[in-house]
Amino acid sequence: MRKIILPEKCGWLYVLHHHQADVWGFGKHIKNANIRNYLIKRYIIPSINTSQTFEHLYYGRASEISALEDHIKNEWGDRLLVAFEKRLEWFKPEENVDGKQIVDFLDARCKVTYPNIYKVKQEFLPFSPSRIFTNINDTPEKFLEQI
Repeated sequence: MRKIILPEKCGWLYVLHHHQADVWGFGKHIKNANIRNYLIKRYIIPSINTSQTFEHLYYGRASEISALEDHIKNEWGDRLLVAFEKRLEWFKPEENVDGKQIVDFLDARCKVTYPNIYKVKQEFLPFSPSRIFTNINDTPEKFLEQI
């Protein structure tokens, strides 16, 4: 395995599943590498349940993470839920989009266009706030794998 060299500014792209509604979604987090606190505050606490799981995580160059999220929105925009005239980062249930379809789409795009994005290894998924990636930049090979 070749050594993973991470750029200075990294971000996360996540694929999540809301079990109660049986819908899949995605999103990004760029501000800092502390995804644990971000996901707890943005998703877990507001829903007051654990029915959402973060099934897949990608980590890498912030600009590539943002571009990858934009690519999902551009390619699949007509399949996303809309609320108050705003396109959400959740797929319409009737579209029957599942995690495998999303991951296949993301992996294919990363292989061709985004060489500085890596997947979090399966052994650390689904993401749980108790699984902390505090040393991800120090030991990326422990947590990440090439796509």
